[in-house]
Amino acid sequence: TSKDIMTTETFGDFDLTFDWKISPKGNSGVMFHVTEAGQETYQSGPEYQVLDNSRGEPPLEQAGGLFALYAPEGAVTKPVGEYNTGRIVVDHGKVEHWLNGVKVAAYDLNSADFKARVAASKFGKWSMFAASPTGHIALQNHGDAVWFKNLKIRRLR
Repeated sequence: TSKDIMTTETFGDFDLTFDWKISPKGNSGVMFHVTEAGQETYQSGPEYQVLDNSRGEPPLEQAGGLFALYAPEGAVTKPVGEYNTGRIVVDHGKVEHWLNGVKVAAYDLNSADFKARVAASKFGKWSMFAASPTGHIALQNHGDAVWFKNLKIRRLR
């Protein structure tokens, strides 16, 4: 019963690009490998953070990173009101986050490091989090105005 926008189809290994802009102090995200388990999409799907970084969130919660797990390194967002280009590549559990042409985060869903970070986070209490190798893509409704356009996904296999 999520208020998020979710794809009908499911995707495993893919390359997704999308343009996004956020309202002042806004917060949203793009989740992947979302399953029907849980009440919210973020309980199963890892989240590419979409944010106005001027909110003052800590590095683990800034735009382009994997929300609460991997901070975006070298991320530079455009001013609020301008479109940024995001990209998520998932290939055999290895994930890359891109922001405006720069790779800002990389992690392996199957690695000990990833599992340890999840266990130490709020996601550790949800056994379904990042547990499925496939799932829906979801655009988060966090209550703030956000715009997405030019969404393109290519299956890698």
